[in-house]
Amino acid sequence: MTGTHAIDGMQANIDLMNAYAHALDTRDWTLFASLFTEDTEFAARQYEENSVPGPDFMKVKGCAKLTATLQATWDGLSATHHMLSNYVVKLAEDGASAQASCYMRAHHVGNRERSHLFEESLGRFDLKTVLQDGSWKVARMEENIFVMLGTADAFANPIG
Repeated sequence: MTGTHAIDGMQANIDLMNAYAHALDTRDWTLFASLFTEDTEFAARQYEENSVPGPDFMKVKGCAKLTATLQATWDGLSATHHMLSNYVVKLAEDGASAQASCYMRAHHVGNRERSHLFEESLGRFDLKTVLQDGSWKVARMEENIFVMLGTADAFANPIG
């Protein structure tokens, strides 16, 4: 796929990744849910020594379950801040799907008795996206954490 449609599709995928970060940080769960297909799949893993992927610590299938899982986790945090960069989007020849990725830095601050704790993840989001009813949606998302700073104890409701 080339030309204006390719550029539009690439930008739409970048906008989709940015909307994901925005929805998390503003706790806009309606926006969050609108970004995924109904049968979306989400997996998260932390890399171990020598850049070896560890086991998935979270696997969720379905938009409703993913939204509920992250909302419960976010309810135990006082603030989050996601920064994204290094976007790569490869559109399929038919323009109806794409492989996309971006680097991320996600800062999470505990609340109440954990307000002095933080967890910061540095890694990459890898996505399979699809064009559905005129909008790009996430069909599969993998969160690959390369570096974790602080402690997972910042989360009241640990993911997984």
